Amino acid sequence: MVAMNMLKLISRWCGMTLLLLVSCNKQPSTIPIDKMFTLLPSDYTRLEFENNLIDETKFNVFKYRNYYNGGGVAIGDVNNDGLPDVYLTSNQQSNKLFINEGNFQFKNITKQAKVGGTHKWSTGVSMVDINGDRLLDIYVCNSGNIKGDDRANELFINQGIGEDGIPTFKEAASDYGIDNRGFSIHAAFFDYDRDGDLDLYVLNNAFRALSTFNLENNLRNERDSFGGDYLYRNDSGKFVDVSEEAGIYGSVIGFGLGLTVSDINNDRWPDIYVANDFFERDYLYINNRDGTFTENLENMLQHTSLASMGSDIADINNDGFMDIFTTDMLPEDDYRLKTTFNFETYAFNEKKVNWGYYYQVPQNALQLNNGYVGSTDQITFSDIGLFAGVAQTDWTWGVDIVDLDNDGFKDLFMCNGIYRDVTNQDYIDYLASEDNIRKLIGGERINFPELIQQMPSTPLSNYTFQNEKNLTFTNKTKEWGLDDLSFSNSLAYGDLDGDGDTDLIINNINQSAFVYRNEADSLTDNHFLKVKLIGEGLNTYGIGARINLYCANKQLFVLEQMPMRTFQSSQDYTLTFGLGKNTKVDSLIVLWPDGAQSKFENILVDTMITIRQEESYPPPQKRIEDIALVFREITNEFPLRYTHKENEFIDFQRNPFIPHKLSTEGPKIAKGDVNGDGLEDFYIGGAKGSPGKLFVQNESGVFINTNEKLFEQNSISEDVGVSFFDVEGDGDIDLYVVSGGNEYSRQAPAFMDRLYINNGRGDFSLSKNKLPKFYASGSCVKPGDFDGDGDQDLFVGSRSIPWRYGMTPTSYLLQNDGLGNYSIVTEQYAPDLANIGLVTDAEWVDYDNDKDLDLIVVGEWMPVTIMQNNNSRLIDVTDQVGLGKTNGWWNCILADDINGDGRVDLVAGNLGKNSKIRASLTEPATIYISDFDGNGLSEQIICYYKQGKSYPMLLRPEIVNQMPYLKDKFPTHDDYAGKQITDIFSQEQLKKAIVRKAYSFATTVFYGTSNGTFRQYPLPAEAQFSPVYAIMAKDFDDDGYKDLLLAGNFYGAKPQFGRYDASYGTLLKSIGGESFTPLSIQNSGLTLTGQVRDMVSITWKKKQRIIIVAKNNAPTQVYKIKF
Repeated sequence: MVAMNMLKLISRWCGMTLLLLVSCNKQPSTIPIDKMFTLLPSDYTRLEFENNLIDETKFNVFKYRNYYNGGGVAIGDVNNDGLPDVYLTSNQQSNKLFINEGNFQFKNITKQAKVGGTHKWSTGVSMVDINGDRLLDIYVCNSGNIKGDDRANELFINQGIGEDGIPTFKEAASDYGIDNRGFSIHAAFFDYDRDGDLDLYVLNNAFRALSTFNLENNLRNERDSFGGDYLYRNDSGKFVDVSEEAGIYGSVIGFGLGLTVSDINNDRWPDIYVANDFFERDYLYINNRDGTFTENLENMLQHTSLASMGSDIADINNDGFMDIFTTDMLPEDDYRLKTTFNFETYAFNEKKVNWGYYYQVPQNALQLNNGYVGSTDQITFSDIGLFAGVAQTDWTWGVDIVDLDNDGFKDLFMCNGIYRDVTNQDYIDYLASEDNIRKLIGGERINFPELIQQMPSTPLSNYTFQNEKNLTFTNKTKEWGLDDLSFSNSLAYGDLDGDGDTDLIINNINQSAFVYRNEADSLTDNHFLKVKLIGEGLNTYGIGARINLYCANKQLFVLEQMPMRTFQSSQDYTLTFGLGKNTKVDSLIVLWPDGAQSKFENILVDTMITIRQEESYPPPQKRIEDIALVFREITNEFPLRYTHKENEFIDFQRNPFIPHKLSTEGPKIAKGDVNGDGLEDFYIGGAKGSPGKLFVQNESGVFINTNEKLFEQNSISEDVGVSFFDVEGDGDIDLYVVSGGNEYSRQAPAFMDRLYINNGRGDFSLSKNKLPKFYASGSCVKPGDFDGDGDQDLFVGSRSIPWRYGMTPTSYLLQNDGLGNYSIVTEQYAPDLANIGLVTDAEWVDYDNDKDLDLIVVGEWMPVTIMQNNNSRLIDVTDQVGLGKTNGWWNCILADDINGDGRVDLVAGNLGKNSKIRASLTEPATIYISDFDGNGLSEQIICYYKQGKSYPMLLRPEIVNQMPYLKDKFPTHDDYAGKQITDIFSQEQLKKAIVRKAYSFATTVFYGTSNGTFRQYPLPAEAQFSPVYAIMAKDFDDDGYKDLLLAGNFYGAKPQFGRYDASYGTLLKSIGGESFTPLSIQNSGLTLTGQVRDMVSITWKKKQRIIIVAKNNAPTQVYKIKF
């Protein structure tokens, strides 16, 4: 080891890029050191291991679904010589143990150590000192459905180390009561009850055919001895099954693949995350500190991955809260996506939710821990996998969150590939061919070996992502030398050569195991600190301890001692902290699993320290700090309960190509004093079949529902826009309600807007003749005196043409004659306005300070559009003011002086950047709208860029089902995959299409300048996690600067796009000028759940400022502004 480190050091000094490899039997060879990782050949390392699937004729994927799941790997020092050793499991051959002899050379001691295993299909492996003798033992999970094998898990007890340095082991699983005979995948040892010994969770995965389940009959609460998980409590060395009494599910539907233990909520008690494959959702067990757990996933996560496989938990952003990563199978490149993948329908997803399987999305999930909600111990998570750029990595098994370059931020490594593409869509079509169906029906013999050989086999690169320290990651797989094609399943990491960086061992199928040496010590200037924990009693390695390390400027680095994690793997017990450029550790605190702690200060870097639990002390009394929250939720004490009830309607059954529903855009909310009593009242819109409500505030602060019968008369309509204003100039406010949605045909009466006239006392009547007659699926109404005659004119924006998404609806400019009668004057005063686009929102504002009102309009596929008022004529000056090519999927607009310079600024809510579809000036998202198949109906083909090329989002089944003539052009999925829109449609067809583009999906502030133009600045990352539908600008914390409150979410997206649910409301605190910093949920007090569509600030009881939050298909929430 010393020699190798010296060689690497000399190489760095001299600029050498070669590593000299010398084995006993071969001439010296060299390998260039020019990337972060070097793949070392087995003829040098002597770590010769291949998990070969020997014979697929007798036992294969048709008989055992998990046939290609691969083996596991564990790293740990089994002979206590200071060098981490390696154990790898095999599915059909002997498992192997290799001791580390230094300089990255290993020795196979399997036979001498007696740890090869006696069963026929091994999976996960854990290294643990189960009996407290300070010797690592090995626990091996077994599975498979092989005749004559009982699958009993094996526990190899370390009997001690011989004079030759080789340990020997004795199998004793039954003696300890943990010879579980289920279909085991992995196991984790940890002290869940904090009694000083190690307990055990065993993750099982049954292979029962999915077609035999009736999903309507959810089996989650029915226990299964072979497929269900087990929690064993250690009672004086004998393990007792306490699964049911502890609250652990044990059903056959679990299909567990990933198991990770971590202190999720920072209460110093270990919690459990289980990643489940197929239709069952994941489990998140929160430790109740009394020997039981509460499965609480649905109260903490908004959705999970669909086919969850591996999982890991660590702090990715160094905020002291643990984040969760789960892997799935969504391919990144277009070819793999369209040949190996399919999406469940929206309707089926809704059924699964109703059957109790919760919301699941087919992609990797990076669940960002949002921290505590206010002063409570409640924790929430937001899936930002798409925002972070790590959601699409193909068939991914294990994931490890580990700092690979020692820069102080944890990176991601993912094991990829399945030996045969069991989801290849052409192969699936072949299996379902008439010939095969005939054979099955006729009872003919099926040649399974032949079927297996026809299944494609595609090796894939693993994925490595570098943490960019801003909640995004960059793919460094190739640059760091980790792009070797393989069928990789599991990974373990540890510092195998003692140089302070993390090396990797990967178990592959039908391929040699990978041994990657990390070159960070020679290729970077980053520092490290290694920590070895020595625990007390039966937990000799301090499993469950958490280490908080602090460097200059309060930099926090956190690691947990929890080696058994992710997919079938166990990591080395010596913890390595990457420290970046820090040259000193200010302090290090160990939080031991029994509640005690140890603290050290002023620690030198680039070394290893050993910390003993016996030297710990009781923690100091925790001070309860009073957090100055900006908001306090008062929903439960507010004297109003209102729930918006959306009607059931699935737009995709009528418009299969649209990206999202257009029928769930409400409710909007408007405030005003309707009866002249000086108190603020409000109207909140309803949905089809559920009329809107007018709530009038009385002196005691109670809100009375009024005019109910009047609004019920128009319950057929969907309310999407509302506004109070004085129609007739009689001193009271009237009510305009915009009708919208996507349920009706274009000339349906339900699309007629409504104008309700106030008699001055808050009693309204429906006007029958003040509005011109027009039918539109609208979005908004905005009153403003554009012609300067003293009355309120109107802009009425239209959202879409029903059943013709993407085609331009007609929006309207309505002029008031002074008596409250309106006429359409669009062509006369604003001809560009009629067909301005798919409008979602607008604002009247004098942006150019010329004493008249200009109109700002936003919409889907539209730029932020400025209609300048020039002598009452509205002229489009969007390009002139610097807003050309700001096209996005804008949902709302706010006009205000945000930076305090006296000029109008704009804040526009967009789709956000946490989406599969991306857009930029050079790689815009594009939609083509035309009747491509000539059947009289328009189709919408959305294209977006992936890996430098623009591809249609539609999969082959979608496009050929709608346009059958394309079946002949693309008879297979392989024929269709990788095709651009110009390969699918002719130039003549495309010339006839309406083409729209989006160049940005970022929620953005546009600052007005002295020359009348605007400068655009995307808001911080936290504002981009979900679509924004509501924006409020106020000095919420009373510091003299306007802050921004944003809210949104949208659940009605087509399954290909995912589910936009990552926002809990975002408070951006202004720190002066044009800078904002997001406040955590703990400091803001916000937890806006659901799909927020609008917010309004009103005065309650004449003194309290409150915010009422309107949400689609959910109750309102109410917050008090504390300042």
